[in-house]
Amino acid sequence: MLATDEALAPVLLLAECTSALSENAYRRTVPTKHARALVEETARMPIRLVDAPESYPRAFDIARSLGHAKTYDALYLAVAEIEDAELITVDRGMSEAAARLGVRATLVR
Repeated sequence: MLATDEALAPVLLLAECTSALSENAYRRTVPTKHARALVEETARMPIRLVDAPESYPRAFDIARSLGHAKTYDALYLAVAEIEDAELITVDRGMSEAAARLGVRATLVR
């Protein structure tokens, strides 16, 4: 990413980050105080949160086409597609799904 690039994500991102940090604190893989600080930091990240009404039915359709029961990952793909944005991911499956949908994607290793 360049400094001029805008990061965006579905609003789901904050809930997922908060949940992952809470789970790690619960399992004691991250100290609770540190996890709490990271939750606050995550909420302040310069990411434009997209809550486009059309992203939800599109995520439903994407999940069906990919054979997924849940739409969490599909929502990221839907937002990237609707916003004509590049998906940046560490998940090979997400990268492959983006390619099948014609969504630009970069797999970070």
